Formats: sequence, structure tokens, C-alpha cells
Amino acid sequence: MSVPEALGFHPNYTAWLKSLEGYEEQIASFSFFPARTKGEKVEYEGKFKPLLDHFKITPYKHQAEALMLTEAGQHVVVATPTASGKSLTYQIPTLHALDHDKTALYLFPTKALAHDQLDKLKGLAKSQGLDELISTYDGDTPTTERSRLREQARCLLTNPDMLHYGILPYHDKWAGFLSRLEYLVIDEMHAYRGVMGTHVANILRRLLRLAWHYGAKPQIIAASATIANPSEHAFNLTGLETVAVTEDAGPRAARELVFWQPPLVSEKGEGRRRSANTEAAWLAGHFVKAGLKSIFFCNSRKSAELLKRYSMNYLENDQEKYLQTYRAGYTSEDRRIIETGFKQGDITVLTATSALELGVDIGGVDAVVLVGYPGSMTSLWQRAGRAGRSGSRALTLLIAADDPLDEYYLNHPDLITESKVEKAVADAFNTEIHPLHVACAAAEKPIPESEGYVAKWLEPDPNSKLVKRNSKWFYLGKYPHKQVNVRGTGGKRIVLKDGFGKTVGISDFETALRELHSGAVYLSQGDTFLVAKLDLEAGVATLLPHIEDYYTQTRSMTDIEVIDTEFQLYGVNIGRVRVSTEYTSFVKKRYFRETILDERLLDLPQVAYTTQAMWFDVSEVKFSIPPQDLPSAMHALEHTLIGLLPAFVLCERADVGGVSYPIYPANGQPLIFIYDGYPGGVGYSRAGTTVFLDWLSAAYELLKDCPCKSGCPRCILSPKCGNGNQYLDKHAAKTLAYELLSYLKQVYGKARALN
Repeated sequence: MSVPEALGFHPNYTAWLKSLEGYEEQIASFSFFPARTKGEKVEYEGKFKPLLDHFKITPYKHQAEALMLTEAGQHVVVATPTASGKSLTYQIPTLHALDHDKTALYLFPTKALAHDQLDKLKGLAKSQGLDELISTYDGDTPTTERSRLREQARCLLTNPDMLHYGILPYHDKWAGFLSRLEYLVIDEMHAYRGVMGTHVANILRRLLRLAWHYGAKPQIIAASATIANPSEHAFNLTGLETVAVTEDAGPRAARELVFWQPPLVSEKGEGRRRSANTEAAWLAGHFVKAGLKSIFFCNSRKSAELLKRYSMNYLENDQEKYLQTYRAGYTSEDRRIIETGFKQGDITVLTATSALELGVDIGGVDAVVLVGYPGSMTSLWQRAGRAGRSGSRALTLLIAADDPLDEYYLNHPDLITESKVEKAVADAFNTEIHPLHVACAAAEKPIPESEGYVAKWLEPDPNSKLVKRNSKWFYLGKYPHKQVNVRGTGGKRIVLKDGFGKTVGISDFETALRELHSGAVYLSQGDTFLVAKLDLEAGVATLLPHIEDYYTQTRSMTDIEVIDTEFQLYGVNIGRVRVSTEYTSFVKKRYFRETILDERLLDLPQVAYTTQAMWFDVSEVKFSIPPQDLPSAMHALEHTLIGLLPAFVLCERADVGGVSYPIYPANGQPLIFIYDGYPGGVGYSRAGTTVFLDWLSAAYELLKDCPCKSGCPRCILSPKCGNGNQYLDKHAAKTLAYELLSYLKQVYGKARALN
């Protein structure tokens, strides 16, 4: 398979990278995945065959399997890699349904993705004369168009927000559409996890109960990136048994996977390395000069913007036009201009966020660079799949950042090349979110207890408008939907305003306490502000321009009270806890040098909520650590475990929190708690319990292999530590992890081998 012309005479990407001026042996390891040039096509003889013949399509084996399952009336989820042709498995059945006077509803996580898929579906439907029956229905749909679409459209592409706020509350107006609903298509199903997954699970179940009410029996056709539990996740979202198709039989490009380790910047044994952003900027400059079509994926909007700015230092003025940023927050018009420019070659390098991880069409890509591990194996392979032109090999390059996950995978690249992926987690019966949706469902249509929609633990609140009478749930009010924030946990919102009263953003309540207290330095859209005042009663934070050379970090104290223990596994307890956090002070730190300039006390309300947690007792091994070092050992091990949880559960580091108690007040034992950072919990800590032995083994290996002397961001330092990463002992944590693993291996007879 050929290499892109941009590589010149070099036989592969690895050789070309080593030839770059300024290369300092950054390639830590690399792997090669051979091409599959043809794929496995099969003859399909079912009811969709006339449509396939019309488009002159012979499906690949996995596409045919999905179509046959759909034809047999099964609910289906296709969980295969990027660019494997998943969309065909729902486009063809949709066209068949439209031709038989049925309807279809498509759910996408973003408006941009819905509009992108609209063009493709209408392109197919045009030859059938069905394109006018297909439309998007979202917040951008003009009010004057909405009534027409309710009456005339037969295929609507929408998102969870519009489904919740604009369709389900007015289902009587949608009776004609819902009564003929043949297919419910859930695209990018893996994106619906955690809090968002909890909301979407409730919204989908509300939609299904209304469709059933109007006499329809819609089938589910879902598409997902490769995850470990596609059938289980589809069931958690919909409550319906779903068959998974996971074997990709399509063609794929040859791929080089390169692990890039930034060079050391200190010779004193501290292990400090050049930043991932600096390395990415240097590479982006070379990619632009070579004309290599590439995407540099960053893990935040700010990083994507900064990377573009840094990369300009390596380019001449006439080369800067070939570099652009793509992220959420841009207008749809701006995004379309960038997409078109990249397709046509006017732009060759994009610095992007996860906004490009989903299936927006931007044409062919030669290389994908990941600026830091993206947080999950699912995201890594989803982003990697963006590269690979027909007939040309692709490059995926991972630049290791200062993070436990990056360091862990840098030392264990086989865990990535083996393509093991995580489980997606979504809990439809979250104790905080589910009752909000029960109120919405009851307002839409009273809920008989026998229906099974309502969690068995839910009891009527005498102060709520949600009531239970004669084994039925009713809502005695109007439009409870406005009380639900589909992309969050609800609660009070804080509006950010500049000195002229202009709104510059919105924050949730706890984030405001942590980042928008009076005196805080706050970053927004690349600009730096000083918070002049936080008025919690009015719900307003007032921001002023900030030009001084420091930033701020809050200090906090968190306490945990165990409410009940549900079960124990591998010596780990799972149950419900009450988490109470108080932000006690903030420090001013000099940029880059991290020097603390000042610390000031805060007087803010306590944040408390009930959530899910796991906790374990280290009493059996505590004597392996000097008593004076045990608190620092437990604290450091807690940090390392939290940093590595996304290697095993599809979540982000910020989704969980932790507290370690050398002496837990309730029982006097040394306990480490790791809890879901959302009211009610979403299942992250529970999922972590099932893989605890491997998780703990990974923590030990990271502590053992990290080259730093006394701790660094790659092993024990946490960006969200409430006491500013004080009282941490890396070596004592390593000993504690080793002894605990040895003990658990002896007791439970199962643990990964220790080196």
C-alpha cells in the first residue's frame, strides 16, 4: 500500500518522522497494522435487496448481518470502527420505511452531526423521490417550519435536547408521526454515558412509551464506536434486548501507530519532559510544510486554540493559512467553511477537539495526532479511524502528556495495540435524575405502576407535584421539563457577566464555588478574567479583565458518610455515601514557576449530595508502612487509582473524586473512598469494583515504572486535589499497593503477576 506523496522518498511515516530536523529520539515505540484492501462482501436476499440493487451496493458481511436482524424484527446495535459503513445499516431500512408510509426518528448527540448526516440521507433519498420527507428538527428550526414538519415530515433528525423540550411534551401534536414510527435510530450511542447517558436513557424510554401508546412498535437501530458492552449499553439506554454486530468485515487502510515521548528538559533525575503542546506545535509546523492532511486532537477547546497559536511560531506567513482550528462553540457557518476548506485542500492541518471525533464528513485524512491520551480507548480508536485514505497508509501518533494514563500506556503499549476497549456506563435509575424524568413522563401521560418505567425505590414526596394515586403516577402541574438540564445534573445555574453586563457564559453551582469565587482568575474563550463578585442569591458572577501573571486554585475539605453498603467484591465495598465538600481557601500561583504568592480564606456554602462509592480497608497491610507515612501513602494511592480508572471504565478523571482516611471516624479503620462526582451516582465506582484487581495492579506498575523521584503529574499529582497535592508519598504508595495486591492475591486467588 502506497504512502502519501508528502513523505517523499521515505518508505513510511516512522522513517519520515526520524528524518525531521530537530528530532530527538522521541519515538518510544511503534506498531504496524496491515491493510485489508477488499473486505468481505456477501449477497443479501432480504426485503431490502431492491434498494441495495438500486444503489448498486453489495453489503459487507457486518452490514448484511445488521440488515437481516432488522428484517427479522430484532433491535440492533452495530458497534464497529470508524468508517466501517455503519450508517448504511439504518439508511436503507429508513428509505424502505418511508416508501411504505412509515416514519423514522434519528437521534444524534449534536446538531452539527445531524445536519451532516441529513445531506447524506437526502442524497440517497432523492433518487426515490423521498428527499422532501426528511428534515432536521432542532433549536435552529424556524417556528414557522415546525408545524409543517409535524404534519409532513416522515424522517426527522434531532438531538436529546429537542426531543425532551420540543417533542415529548407536545406528543399529542405528534400523534400521526409517532403512530407510524418504524425505526428509532440512535447514532453515536457510545456518546450517551455518565450523566448524559442517564438523561438519554430516561428520554428514550419516555419516547418509547408514547410510541407504544399510539400503537407503534418501533425497532431500535443503533450505531456505536467499538465498546466492550454494546448490547448491555443499548439495554441500559432503552430497556430493550438488543443484538450486537461487532465484527467489521469492511476494508481498512494500513496504519502505523507511533508512541511519542517528549524529551527530557532536566538532567537532574527529576524526569521533567517537554510539554505535549510544545511537541505538537513543532510537529504541526512540519506537517503543514509537508502538506500532510492531518488532524491534531486536543483534549480541551483552550488547548486546541493555543496549539494553533504555538504552531504559528514554526511557520512562515504564507504557510499560516493552511492551519486552522475546529471545535464546538463555532457557528455552523464557520464550521462549514472550515470543513469545505479541509476537503478541498485549502487547509491541510486542523487543531481540533472531540467535535471532530464524531462522524462529521471532512474528506480524506492522512494522519491523526493525539495531543495527550484522550481519556478512553474508545475515543483513541474513534479518532485514529479518521485517518486512512483509499490506497494510502495512515498514521496515528500519540504524544504522551503529563498524566497517569499517558505514562501507563507509554510503558504498556501492548494494551493499546491489543485494542481492548472499555465498558460504557449509563444508569437510567439515578436517584437524582430519574425522579425529574418521572415527573416529565407523568405529565406526558399518567404512569401505571405495572408499566415498569418508575424505579421501585421511588416514593412520592409530599412537597412535590408528582403524586401516586391508585397505583398510578400523576403530575399536578405544567411543563416540568424546564426543570431538567439534559446535559447536566440540574440545580442552580450561575450566569457569567462582564463589567458591562454582557453574558459571557453559564456555570453550574458547584463549579462556580470552585472556579468563580470572588478573587478567582477565570479563563473564557482564550481571555483571562478576574472574578470581582460572586452573587449566589442572584446567580451572577461579575468578571473583569485580568492582566497579572498569576492564576488561582481553590483548597477544599471533603468528608464522606456511609449511608449503606450494598455488597462487597474482592474486599471492596460498594454502597451509597453522602459527600460534603467545603471550599475553604484559594491560593494565587505564578504561571509556569508555580510559586504560591498568597492564600486567602473563603466563606462559601457547603456542597453536599448522595452518590455511589466504593471503598476499601488497608488494615491488613498497614504495618508495611511506617505509621507516620501511612496517610501520605493512602493519599497518593488514591490519586493514582483515580487517574487510571478511565483505563478500565468509560469515564473521565474529573468524573470521580476520592478521600482517604488513615482513621475513618465511624469505625477507626484506614479506608480509601472513590466516589462518583455526581448526585445520585452514575455507576463509575461500581464498574471500577468489578475490575479492581487489575486496576490496583495497574496503579502499582505505574508507581513502580514512573521515572520521577518523589512524584509528578504522571503518577501521583492530581489537578483537582483539594489540598494542593500536599502530603503525598510515592514510594510508600508503591509499597502499599504491592502489599495490598499480594494480600488480595492470597485471599481471592486472582491478581495480575507482580514484577
